[in-house]
Amino acid sequence: MTFEQIRALITAHMVAFTGIEQDRIDYPNQPAVFTPPAAGLWCRLRIQHATAFMAGMADRPRTRKPGQISIQCFARAHTGLKALNELADALESHFAYWQSGDLECMEASQVDAGEFEAFYQINVNIRFRAG
Repeated sequence: MTFEQIRALITAHMVAFTGIEQDRIDYPNQPAVFTPPAAGLWCRLRIQHATAFMAGMADRPRTRKPGQISIQCFARAHTGLKALNELADALESHFAYWQSGDLECMEASQVDAGEFEAFYQINVNIRFRAG
């Protein structure tokens, strides 16, 4: 499985997520500059690849490509955590243990990143492996 195939599958699965409007999701390296909404929640999708490794030999070497999907979720500071936690729960339900072809997602974790520059941030991290 190529890195582009991995990106395309993960992005398509995020596009299929109905827990937040698509115009509130910042996708990697898009032509238009993303501007966070004035109110409400918004997200940023990141795909972080780890070191690939040989998983076996058959007619040719087989490679596994592990990594992590990181979805950064933001709310304006001092608006509470309930909506962020509900969004994180919905993202976990959508991504954890999802599989498409040779791409397999595993468990989801929530990381409270705290407040920075007028936003409160919670990251939803989902490990994956491909190949």
